Amino acid sequence: MNRLILICIILFASSMLYSQDERGEQQIDTTSKTKVYVSANPKPSGIFIAPILGFDFPLQEFANNSKYSISYGVKLEFASLSIYPIVVFGQFQFQNHPGSDAFKTQNILNSSETKITSFGGGVYVLLNKYLKSNFTMPFIVADVKLYNVKRTISPEKEIEGIKLTDSKVVFSAGLGFTLYIFDIITSYNFAKEYSSLSVKTQFRIPVIKF
Repeated sequence: MNRLILICIILFASSMLYSQDERGEQQIDTTSKTKVYVSANPKPSGIFIAPILGFDFPLQEFANNSKYSISYGVKLEFASLSIYPIVVFGQFQFQNHPGSDAFKTQNILNSSETKITSFGGGVYVLLNKYLKSNFTMPFIVADVKLYNVKRTISPEKEIEGIKLTDSKVVFSAGLGFTLYIFDIITSYNFAKEYSSLSVKTQFRIPVIKF
């Protein structure tokens, strides 16, 4: 049973993924005098949904014209013992960066906003396999996503180096840790003029187990 509990932690799962349900997903091995509980699925898997809430802090060129943004979105994750220690996910995110005061003053603007909608996918690499921690679960995260950027400035005018609409493929990498269903993740977004540092929290909710 200790091994099953460890698998639950490794797969980001709640006890729902491996618990014994009304139809009896666990069987008793009667060939031995000692009762041994055997999982009905030797490589249990699950699909999870994870709402995201956090902050994106502009860096370098992006910090010259924009402030930090509250960001929110959702991930759909797949975890299985067959691909351990990797968990794969798809994601959607939205963020809206107000223009910096210095940028608005320099260009005589009443308002400025940079809205970024992104979607893509990535992987977690679970480090518990190597660090042997049973209380918190550190992991590495990497993903690739497409940024769709829309800027709104008032009054409307052309500003050198500022695109009103843009799209860009962005690579992100970072570190995080999880405690059962709650994650904290810090990552760097390599996006040239839209580069940023992200600090996110997310809650993992099991959807399907098999």
